[in-house]
Amino acid sequence: MLGRSGMVVSESGPERAFGVSHAVAEGDEVVSAMPSGPHLLGPAGLPPGGAAGVLIDDILGFAIMLRRPANLWSVSAEISLDLFRTLPSDGSPIIARGRHVHTGPHAGFATGTVADADGRLLATCRQHGRWVTTIPDGPQAAPAQPGPARSRPEADRPQAGWPPAAAATAAPDLATLLGARVRLTEGGAQLELDVTQAVVNPLGNLHGGVTFAACDLVAQAAIGAAGGPVQTASIHVAYPRPIAAGTTPRFDARVVHRGRVLGVIQVRVTVDGVKPCAVATITTGVPERDSLD
Repeated sequence: MLGRSGMVVSESGPERAFGVSHAVAEGDEVVSAMPSGPHLLGPAGLPPGGAAGVLIDDILGFAIMLRRPANLWSVSAEISLDLFRTLPSDGSPIIARGRHVHTGPHAGFATGTVADADGRLLATCRQHGRWVTTIPDGPQAAPAQPGPARSRPEADRPQAGWPPAAAATAAPDLATLLGARVRLTEGGAQLELDVTQAVVNPLGNLHGGVTFAACDLVAQAAIGAAGGPVQTASIHVAYPRPIAAGTTPRFDARVVHRGRVLGVIQVRVTVDGVKPCAVATITTGVPERDSLD
């Protein structure tokens, strides 16, 4: 279904698992939110930035589709996140806003921000979307509801009754929420994930935001075991191939650099062990729960 401004909004298993609220279109922007909590925690005891992957993939993808060509759908080609503060895990909401930037014949582009309940900037993000001709069926699509008129800085703060309250999952950590199995390897870590209906998008492939979260999760395990800094500073994921339901992709993380204040990890995701389905580069630093701004 089409929402306000022609936006297509879909809800699938990952949105329900992370408690992501229905996206709302406001002009060229899309806004949504999800609850924080222990379910976002990685092996180092703090949320990797990629834990916001489903939320930012949704708002950026929907922002791109605000200006999509007729009869086309957008899938993630690249998603990036630059983190300035540690994501909360106290149950407070995380609010994301995406803005349409460009529509081309083969792809679209959007940028966005992630903020906490007090309106403080947590991260910036961006996505390249690639047009495909496959469009999800109606049962998995729902219209966006118009949001109340707001002005900044209140625009980044939750209003009474909006975003719709979502129940936080009871999962004790991010690996449990994703159904991921993580183990340490020589010089890194490995994660395996069964692609069930709980983690697929409306097209029947592994949700790009779940891939994003899993890449950062295994990266945190790898750099933590190596004794490096564990807080996500940035993450960039490229998606060369879809990962179909019923498969078990393997996420292989390799520590490229381990310093006292900077770590670099590369993650390669495969199904057959050869052709990459996703490739990620994650940089990490020392956890910074507040800043001077």
